[in-house]
Amino acid sequence: MNRMVSLRTTLSLTVALIVCGSTAHSDCPGDIDLSGTVDGSDLATLLGGWGNAGGSADIDGNGIVDGADLAMLLVGWGACPLPAQERNMVTLLNSATSTAVDGSLTTVQSWTGAASGSSVGYLRPDGSLVRPCVHAAGVFVSAARGGRIQIFNLAGTLVNDLLVSTSEFQQHHDINLMPNGNILCIAWEAHTQAQGLAAGRQTLTGPIWPETILEIQPTGYSTYNIVWRWSLWNHLIQGVNSSLANYGVVADHPELVNINYATVAASGDWIHANSLDYDSVRDQIVLSSRNFNEVWVIDHSTTTAQAATHVGGNSGRGGDLLFRWGNPVTYGRGTSANQSFFTVHSATWIDAALPGAGNIMAFNNGDRAGTANDYSTVVELIPPRDALGNYLITAGQPFGPSAPVWTHGGVGGFYGGMTQCGAFRTLDNTTLITLTNTGRVFEVTSAGQTIWEMDVTGQLARVPRYRLVDGLWIGP
Repeated sequence: MNRMVSLRTTLSLTVALIVCGSTAHSDCPGDIDLSGTVDGSDLATLLGGWGNAGGSADIDGNGIVDGADLAMLLVGWGACPLPAQERNMVTLLNSATSTAVDGSLTTVQSWTGAASGSSVGYLRPDGSLVRPCVHAAGVFVSAARGGRIQIFNLAGTLVNDLLVSTSEFQQHHDINLMPNGNILCIAWEAHTQAQGLAAGRQTLTGPIWPETILEIQPTGYSTYNIVWRWSLWNHLIQGVNSSLANYGVVADHPELVNINYATVAASGDWIHANSLDYDSVRDQIVLSSRNFNEVWVIDHSTTTAQAATHVGGNSGRGGDLLFRWGNPVTYGRGTSANQSFFTVHSATWIDAALPGAGNIMAFNNGDRAGTANDYSTVVELIPPRDALGNYLITAGQPFGPSAPVWTHGGVGGFYGGMTQCGAFRTLDNTTLITLTNTGRVFEVTSAGQTIWEMDVTGQLARVPRYRLVDGLWIGP
């Protein structure tokens, strides 16, 4: 297979792989010398390091070589099990290639699509690849434009070539694969300057493109049905002109989006949503908005008709926002001092069966204006919910929580740049982080220890990881 991704093996990369192989990632933690067998050589190393602080013989990573490490070694005595098959999916934004790279940085499969990727290529459980890419003839032209979704089967053959691109809407940035085989798409939705002004926008010199979310069902090689749709245009508010549509007190309606917040680009791009993820347990969608510096949650259990209103669905709230976090200025319940997200990307749910299931994770790029030494963070949030799962908010106050439950990064740490970047929680309860500006992908434990990394030549948004479990590729 063609090695389409250039992987630069550096000293830091080698060290990270050694740490990974000896402790956190291995199904054979007693194999200290990485020989493939837990034997007398490993036992001798452990006994030789007895009582020492850390080191390769500290199998459980508690800071000292002791009886707990010896017990782990003895339990694993003998030949190590074969490692699980894993694929780190690399989709380049400046190339027509998506590549699967295993944990040892070997390219195991690559696919060539029709155009550069618009964001992330995802695997279905059967190993087929769903890859959004640029539709060059699309009428919507702005950052991370897509409009075309290509599906390749396990053998790498193109089986669907779908243009999610019309004069009314066009897919951009992210997609998400649903358990029923359908595909969720973020898409721009066209509205004219006149429509924007009538809806209460005060300053508008051209078109305005709010977001719509489409659930599409492939029906043939180039055909699909839209089986569900949500449009932000149905959930607006403005507090400036009582003679125009959507008038009300913005601070009284955190479930609605202020049409006068954030700049509308010359192209028409306004919200700049850049990721979405689906929670099958709650039947909800989370998405991130770069221009609003927020993550939003909406109800997917509605019908399309209900999603255009304020009632219906499991939440009884129709298509209104159920939860939002990161910048309460957007709904009039805070100041700049309350802003937590600065250019947010990569909103994802923590999956079922993992610690923190149902929590939200996001990448805070950290483009703080005027800050000389910028930095990024990955954060995990626990949304406040009652016993029935309803999101809680105190009258007059912003949505909680007051702070994330977990963060990685900070002052003096990594910086991912102004665009893209992201993180996924893995099946090992580690976090796989992608920095777009440098092409660095690295994996950290909950304690913040880096245990694996690779460098990719070329632009990429995020790298998800999949593991073959009982014949199915399982990932984010």
